[in-house]
Amino acid sequence: LNINLEIMNDKISITFDDENRIRVLDPEKFKETETLRNESMEFIKKIISFDETISALVETMELQAKKVEQEKLRAVGERNKVEGESEARKKKMIELNSVINEKRNELERYTIEYESLLKVEQEQKALIDRLSNNEA
Repeated sequence: LNINLEIMNDKISITFDDENRIRVLDPEKFKETETLRNESMEFIKKIISFDETISALVETMELQAKKVEQEKLRAVGERNKVEGESEARKKKMIELNSVINEKRNELERYTIEYESLLKVEQEQKALIDRLSNNEA
């Protein structure tokens, strides 16, 4: 059943659908509207799914960025440690060379003192020999 009304030069068509519901739109436009509504709902579902995927991706990227930053800090720490170790070795080498030089100087002094004591011993033995020969 179709009823046509004309209100202020606007043509309004009132119809009943197959289930006897009143429709203001003609059946063709109603089906198009329903199709558009269904497609819109599918589009919204896809957009929501896309948003969830992007959110998960952003979260994963942020976690990776934090890991990268932690590794950078660890690497800088390790580099500083290695550089510090190198400088510590240089200082230790200088210190050990200084100790070696001190020990060499000490050895030289002891060698000179030993030679001097040997000379004194020889002189004293010679003196004892001379005195022993004079008494005899």
